[in-house]
Amino acid sequence: MFLKVFYGEEIKVYRDIDSTFFRTRSEDGLISLQFDISPDHELYRYFALYGSVEYDGQRYLINGINERKTVSTITCELDLTGLNYNVYPTYNKSTVSFASVCSEILKGTGWTIVDADLVSARRTLELTDVTTLDILDYCQNSTAYNTRYRFDTINKVIYCIKPYNNTDPTGTYFTDELNLSDMTYKGSTTSLVTRLYPYGKDNLSIASLNNGKNYIENHSYTDKVISAIWRDERYTNKQTLLDDAKAKLAVLAVPEQSYTAKVIDLAKTLPDTYGDVLAFDLYDVVTLIDRKRKTRINYRIVEIKEYPADATLNTVTLSTVPAKVTGKLQTLQNKVTALDAQTLHDHNKVNEIKQDLDTTVLHVSDSWASSLNSSVITQTAEGLFFEVNKVVGSDRWGTLLQQSADDIKIAWNKISNYIKFENAQLNVYNSQNTKLMSLSSTGHDIFDNNGKKLMSLNSVGQAFYYKGTKVGYIGTGCYDSDTSKRDLSFNLDNGSAFMDWCYRMKSTDSSYTLIFTYAAQKIGSLEANQLHTGCDLNLQNYYLHNAILSDWGFKGGSITDSFSGYYVTSFNSDGTAKTWRSFKMTFKSGILTALTL
Repeated sequence: MFLKVFYGEEIKVYRDIDSTFFRTRSEDGLISLQFDISPDHELYRYFALYGSVEYDGQRYLINGINERKTVSTITCELDLTGLNYNVYPTYNKSTVSFASVCSEILKGTGWTIVDADLVSARRTLELTDVTTLDILDYCQNSTAYNTRYRFDTINKVIYCIKPYNNTDPTGTYFTDELNLSDMTYKGSTTSLVTRLYPYGKDNLSIASLNNGKNYIENHSYTDKVISAIWRDERYTNKQTLLDDAKAKLAVLAVPEQSYTAKVIDLAKTLPDTYGDVLAFDLYDVVTLIDRKRKTRINYRIVEIKEYPADATLNTVTLSTVPAKVTGKLQTLQNKVTALDAQTLHDHNKVNEIKQDLDTTVLHVSDSWASSLNSSVITQTAEGLFFEVNKVVGSDRWGTLLQQSADDIKIAWNKISNYIKFENAQLNVYNSQNTKLMSLSSTGHDIFDNNGKKLMSLNSVGQAFYYKGTKVGYIGTGCYDSDTSKRDLSFNLDNGSAFMDWCYRMKSTDSSYTLIFTYAAQKIGSLEANQLHTGCDLNLQNYYLHNAILSDWGFKGGSITDSFSGYYVTSFNSDGTAKTWRSFKMTFKSGILTALTL
């Protein structure tokens, strides 16, 4: 663990990371650092306000220095330089896609975004006095595009993610009998709403789409009717107004609850015992067992404070996960009175079958508290959900099948990498929700773990990329306008260095030998814009071997040039050359004008 400190042209390495050093990762994609350092430390003078540091693949700017007599506290934030260049006194857009917004506001910033086109919603924006970063932040609102970001500050790439599309628990649980060392609870019902009356422009109502009712209800927490009106003049489409009202009510219908918990990360501190069974990360939905309130409720991790020098100090902030389906909290069997500490620690089989008829969830498991070996079948109005988990030694295996009206998701291997059928495509994602492969009727694309394209196959041919930049492609083409006669083309893109055909001379060779090479740029001994060979040429049984020919050619059908070479004057008994002499011949218009021996 170390921190790179950039000071002018110098790079210093700070290695004294101790228990005061922590990194905070928040749900909005922002990351911050904080640590203490002695003013007498040899590297302290290199820490300057707005100076650059790098930690774990991210670049940060120092935004705070609190110096005291014996210790100084340094705070850093993600280096998002470029995203605050452009300002917009007004930014008004009507029914626009998220990809279109990003394409416009990121021009000239030096930043690019990945997977913005996967956000299908179209929204109306009316903003004043904002920067590019302000607009991106606004897009995270549930009534906007409800997206989240993962920033790559070194390559200036923003990865668009939709973690809130998944409200299914990972199986990780927190309890004071195992991995909770401290916990603070905050709860409020001041903004609780169970019946919402949404209205758009010119008193636009949802009644015609909602069986004549101009309101929607959500009683996932309480049966009581608590009404509120929501007006937004930007809405001119009834269906959009209804969809967004449902999303808004899903948040309002449950109390505002949050926990700040000091969690012992057993997956990191005791990997041989727990493996990934109790692992967790930002956005994960985990189960909190609160014995004081005798509840077992799912919450989402919205912030993680990580101490790399001592994982036992890690804290997480949990927030309420809005329910997907309606149901009454009173019917949920969330009490843990049947589970004692011995059961939690030893994972003795409880062999319970719990079925909640309101949500039609069937959960069969060995050890209900930890869900170590379990299968879950969920059927709701939104779709079907099947999950099977099993622990073998220290490994956890899981498969998942999720079907909705919009897509089908198939996941495996600890519920991380997954396949998804969506938008008339088959897409493969990794555990960071980065697309690795896409297959559709128009072609096939392959990406690396950072979302940068590696290869593309379509009707044009097969294109190859390096770090997201196109190098060239192999495809079919035609000469001039005669499309009936096709060829197989090898094409090198502008900016690429060379194309070649190679051969591994020996099976033990660690590299390939260049046999035929076209150099677009000068590379070592290869001159630019030339075709180079690493072997003899056979021109219809006429051989070109170690030729010494320079700027030679035919003019008017005759050769005009000079040639130098050798001729044999005597032979050995086996027919090989014994002695030879040099010669030089000079031709002009096909006539030998000089011969030197």
